[in-house]
Amino acid sequence: MKGDVFMKKSVFFILLIMLIVFPVFAASEAEKEDGVYEIAYVLKSQAQPFWNHVRIGGMNFAKEHPDKINATLYFAKDDAAVEEGLAILENVLITEPDIIAMALINHETMSTMVDKAAAAGIPTVMVGDSVKRWTDAYNAEFLSYDYGGGEMAGEFLINYLIENNIPLEGKVAVHSALAGLISLQNRCNGFQDKVGELAPDIEFLEWVYSDCDPLKEVSFTQDQISAYGDELICIYLDAGPTLPAAVRVFAEQGVSDDICLIGWDSSPEAIVGLEEGQLKGLVLQDPYGIGYNCMDAAFKILEGEEVNKDNLMPTVIFTSEDIGTQEAKEFLDPTLREIK
Repeated sequence: MKGDVFMKKSVFFILLIMLIVFPVFAASEAEKEDGVYEIAYVLKSQAQPFWNHVRIGGMNFAKEHPDKINATLYFAKDDAAVEEGLAILENVLITEPDIIAMALINHETMSTMVDKAAAAGIPTVMVGDSVKRWTDAYNAEFLSYDYGGGEMAGEFLINYLIENNIPLEGKVAVHSALAGLISLQNRCNGFQDKVGELAPDIEFLEWVYSDCDPLKEVSFTQDQISAYGDELICIYLDAGPTLPAAVRVFAEQGVSDDICLIGWDSSPEAIVGLEEGQLKGLVLQDPYGIGYNCMDAAFKILEGEEVNKDNLMPTVIFTSEDIGTQEAKEFLDPTLREIK
């Protein structure tokens, strides 16, 4: 009798557990049958236009495929918020998305997160930066061709000097946004190497680092203009955060006809600088294309398609003559292309 009661209770509890668990399992299976992939899109902060444009590119691809992709966007309060970025990634791993498209926080910590994702069976796509020197566990990466962009800027400078009958001699200043960042080093090395190849009599000043601080950039620009006078023929900036500060100094001091200012990355201030002539050349990555291609690659990986692991996105250089067309406007300002 007691055995019969025990058996009945056991059957009751088993049925109860099945009623609780089975609907959850069925719902999970239904989600997979819908064919909607969960993609975690983890970017740096949206404080800089570049990363906002990366966001637009990736989210546009997702919005073009609403029946296939559900992309969830994550980002920290600013580019330097490493601990916050790591916490975001740790939480994303807990949610177990189908794939993670992630931007670099810093090389060491990001490579660790890529390894953790791989151990959990979650593929990763690197957005705009590389961890290949630290791990090969990522599935794909999309980077700007930074060295090539620097070379392009160097060739632009030489052509500008020749076209304006300026001797291929004098001093060139290089202003880097951050010390130790490989992408920025490549931009500066590419520029200096190409100028040295084409005009060996040009002298480079010691590089200075603004630490992404506009006030430092103002000080560097003003001091070098004052110190070197007519000998200074070019100031080259390798990143967008401090370019508006240099443009402002050029406008205030009226030196645009004497010194060639070349910078990287689009911003409203940079576009105005091109239009008004303070900025002669603007090297542009394709942040929209980086974001779009990363999301496309993530989708293809989930679909089992072949994807190139290492991808370099070409850069372009804009002058005032290039900014009148609608295509150029959308390249400079991808917010015009955003799917709402």
